[in-house]
Amino acid sequence: MMARTVHGIRISFVNLFFTVLTAIVFCFILIISNNVKNRFDAVNDAMDKFIVCQQSSEEIKEASNYLTEQARLFVVTHKREAADAYLKELSETKRQDKALDALETVCSKSDLAMQRLRIAIEQAQGLKEMELYAMRLIFEVIGEKNLPERFAEIRIADKDRGVSKEEMQEIAVNNLFGDGYLIYKMRINVNCQLTVTAIEQQIKKDLNLNADELGHNIGRLRILFLVLLLVNILIFLAFGYLVFLPLSRFRSSIAHDEKLKVMGSQEFMSLAESYNEIYEIKAQNERSLLRKAEYDGLTGIYNRRAFDKICEASAEKQQRIALLLIDMDNFKHINDTYGHLGGDNALKGLAEALVETFRDTDYVARVGGDEFAAILTNCGPSAKAEIMRKVDQINQTLSNLEEKPVSVSVGAAFSDNGFSKELYDKADKALYMVKEHGKRGCEVAV
Repeated sequence: MMARTVHGIRISFVNLFFTVLTAIVFCFILIISNNVKNRFDAVNDAMDKFIVCQQSSEEIKEASNYLTEQARLFVVTHKREAADAYLKELSETKRQDKALDALETVCSKSDLAMQRLRIAIEQAQGLKEMELYAMRLIFEVIGEKNLPERFAEIRIADKDRGVSKEEMQEIAVNNLFGDGYLIYKMRINVNCQLTVTAIEQQIKKDLNLNADELGHNIGRLRILFLVLLLVNILIFLAFGYLVFLPLSRFRSSIAHDEKLKVMGSQEFMSLAESYNEIYEIKAQNERSLLRKAEYDGLTGIYNRRAFDKICEASAEKQQRIALLLIDMDNFKHINDTYGHLGGDNALKGLAEALVETFRDTDYVARVGGDEFAAILTNCGPSAKAEIMRKVDQINQTLSNLEEKPVSVSVGAAFSDNGFSKELYDKADKALYMVKEHGKRGCEVAV
């Protein structure tokens, strides 16, 4: 069996192609997804920065307002608790310092927000000096001898020495409620607000840039997911056409004992070709075995087994037939005279004469050594003369055989209901009558 070259699409190539294509699409999805994540991280960082800056600005303002409140309270009421609270904020709570440290975790020194807050803190430092000086004057007014260390370090200006306590009180109040102090407070608040505004503007800019990029990336992801969907559809169609459809057709063909249609991938086409070659060899072997089983090996016509099946089918269908039982006359004498080879040639000549004389729709068989039979389909009593004429024609043909002329005796009977034992018995009796009356002839039972 020669190997054939089958051309087609290899399923391994299709599998590799779609695997690579899917991997490429997934790589793009991962890259864009990572870009999206980075953009979201940038947005989160900007929001965190804004929150820290806003909180830091508020802390600086609140701390400054708290110091102002305590300083003013001490200047007005002379309550020592206010001075102690003021010092605690400066030395322990340190909200302004902590706010600046928090801001440094999210902003660089070159950031505008950081610069604004530093200015606000520097201005707040000026306020502290004014507040501490005013509170030092009040300690002088109330005659406090046990000054806290922070106040003890502050020296009273020469111009404020020697004035009365009332005037010193008035100087302290003017320091904390005068225009200069209020201008400082306003500048601190303005710089804190400018810090928040600058951050808001930067965040809006970053958000717009990131939003645009996120929109583009989401659009790209949609396209890639659509491509991935199309790839999956193509995979389903490709494997359906190259694998599943051929398998379904092959299964059906095998179930019906048919050749496979060459289709699908190259592997399946090659499989179908190989199967069909084996199928053809098997069919040839089966035909050969069938011929041996149903045809006579010497004469080439139906054997007894096949003839019995034909008779059974005729009975089941209740066909209108004529049964002919045919015996070769003096077959033993032919074998004795011409040998078995001569006898075999005589049998072959009889088989050929029967096949040539009767119709293609008739069945001729060798049912014994020198016994033959024929079933003539769609044949009734009106064909009696024709049957006898054909028997005479057969005998005429057999008498012309070289070196071994032979003849036949035939008994015939008709049936409208197919083959039966009664039909056979009629034909057999008719044959017996021919044998009893000199052979070489035909008798038709009625």
